Amino acid sequence: LSMAFSPFKGPFAERIDKWESTLTLISDIIEEWVRVQRAWMYLEPIFSSDDIMRQLPTEAKRFTGVDRTWRKLMSSASNELDVIAYCKTPRLLPQFQDANQMLELVQKGLAEYLETKRVAFSRFYFLSNDELLEILSQSKDPLAVQPHLKKCYEAIHKLTFE
Repeated sequence: LSMAFSPFKGPFAERIDKWESTLTLISDIIEEWVRVQRAWMYLEPIFSSDDIMRQLPTEAKRFTGVDRTWRKLMSSASNELDVIAYCKTPRLLPQFQDANQMLELVQKGLAEYLETKRVAFSRFYFLSNDELLEILSQSKDPLAVQPHLKKCYEAIHKLTFE
């Protein structure tokens, strides 16, 4: 804040410091909030698949915990329209920080899982993480591979399943 460095701040120093700490807290919370939201939006459709939930039980449990916290925080945020009042909620920043740490662990576990699948079948290296997840999340449907065949095999465009 430029006011904090003003030579005329004397009578307002306490209020300026209070506002500076409040705005810093709000900024930190919103920064963590956006990180959680971005990761949650990416992971939520992945972990809505029963196949992925069964194949990654540890990550699924972590994601479920974060999901519960995220939904609770969003519900309370929608009930409190005053951002300053909401951001002063006790333990709000640590909750977002904890959620981000858990989501990072989930993403790391997911990346390790995808790598094991690629090691088992090297043609999967030609697919992006999202494409590979699409195939793996529909493991009971062999037709789910169809759109990705061109990337895995050079001369194969389509397979007929009997």
